[in-house]
Amino acid sequence: MLIVFIIYTYKRIFKNPYFLDTIKRYAFKFKYILPFLLLSMASLDNTSPKAELIAFNVINKNSKIGYINIEKRLQDESITYTLNSNINAKLLFNFNAVAEERSVYKKDTLVFSSIYRKLNNKVNRNQSLTLVNGKYILSHKDDEELLPIDWIRRNLVTLYFEEPIGISMVFCDNQNQMVKVKPMGDGIYKVEFSKGKYNVFHYKNGKCVKIEAVSPMFDVTLIPSSL
Repeated sequence: MLIVFIIYTYKRIFKNPYFLDTIKRYAFKFKYILPFLLLSMASLDNTSPKAELIAFNVINKNSKIGYINIEKRLQDESITYTLNSNINAKLLFNFNAVAEERSVYKKDTLVFSSIYRKLNNKVNRNQSLTLVNGKYILSHKDDEELLPIDWIRRNLVTLYFEEPIGISMVFCDNQNQMVKVKPMGDGIYKVEFSKGKYNVFHYKNGKCVKIEAVSPMFDVTLIPSSL
């Protein structure tokens, strides 16, 4: 844009018999145009956020019953994870579970997370977790609760992207507590939430290739849709 403006100005000046008057006139105009040019050029140097998206099919008894999409967005010193899921299944009755989750990290520390879930169009969870003055405040409905946790370096959603090498605990937003990560060898890790309810994460070359979600009433397998 700047080069085009210079060429245009050069042609107009040297074809104009009133050379000095033209220079003054264009210098006056350029004084006001220059800030806009500098701003437009500076915007090109800004670092654009980097995003990574993974998608999982939710499988039950060899049938796809839903999906989970997760985006990881990096910008400056922040990492934001956004999860969206939709699952349709039948136990004793048909149900549709929809969820939206968000986690924000700054300098490898969780500073905010939220969960919004609906079951058959009825909200069954709506909460947020915020780091305030070194303390985690859990907000749900009209109540606030101080969680007895110092720092959260990893929560469950990060396991979809990174193998938890050397990680012994992660925060489970659904349970509002830290849970153990148990290595089982060959890139396999078990995360137990309660008795009979756990996830088994499988990794290959550091990437998550399968998740087994086991509960007393319902078992599913998550498979990346790209595989």
